[in-house]
Amino acid sequence: MSRTLADGARARGSNSPEGFEAAAEPSRVMRPATGRILVAVPAYNEAGTIARVVTRVRDALPGYDLLVVNDGSGDETGQILRRLGVTVATHPCNLGYGRAVQTAIKYALSCGYDALVTLDADGQHPPEAVSAMMEEFDASRWDVLIGSRYIATRSYRAAPLGRRIGMRLFSTLVRIVIGQRVYDTSSGLKIIRRDVFEPLTHWHFVDFHAETIVYLMRLGHRVGEFPVTMAERTHGHSMHTAINYLKYPLKTFLLVLLGLIEASLTRRRRKR
Repeated sequence: MSRTLADGARARGSNSPEGFEAAAEPSRVMRPATGRILVAVPAYNEAGTIARVVTRVRDALPGYDLLVVNDGSGDETGQILRRLGVTVATHPCNLGYGRAVQTAIKYALSCGYDALVTLDADGQHPPEAVSAMMEEFDASRWDVLIGSRYIATRSYRAAPLGRRIGMRLFSTLVRIVIGQRVYDTSSGLKIIRRDVFEPLTHWHFVDFHAETIVYLMRLGHRVGEFPVTMAERTHGHSMHTAINYLKYPLKTFLLVLLGLIEASLTRRRRKR
């Protein structure tokens, strides 16, 4: 995986990991109680929305640093990010969402960030909701807090039929395996505490959804949900095609099983 930054990056020079260019120290602003926070936006062919997402993050979260992981985009995403002067980690080819998030985690770990916020590049996740999420994250000392579309109503009635069935299946699967109900297992809006960075670099996560939740909870980490209203996608293509509605549940079951196995192996390694 290539780890290079676009010109004009905002990363702190003294803390930037090898392979990342760094620009000047940003202006000092009040930081959240948690400490230094990195917002990471995985992006793959999101030229239609990425500029707006970057602008919203900068406006809503001036005390946070920003990293965009350009996951091998073939459109103008990279050029737009260079014009915006954003810190960018670039994959030479598309490695998938899980690898993009892991690149952000490794960057946050190397730079000494206290927490990582992930949100999608398609504009569905409101950065304006992150401050309220962070208050809950700090107050309840969550290891991972998920921005959830369904925790407030505990219902999937507003979702399309295929997604409704999938979300109910995945939520039930997590409850059976772990004993705790997680209503929005596929949300990409998360806050992750530094204590969780290191275990999330040991295994290749494909979707970074249900399998990650099961893996972390089996290791004893606390995962919670916070109600967030999300917008509908207006550009690009959703992963939820007719074929994927059949393939995705099967893949998720397999990934959850692998997450359980990896958690067991990790616990054994820790006891040695």
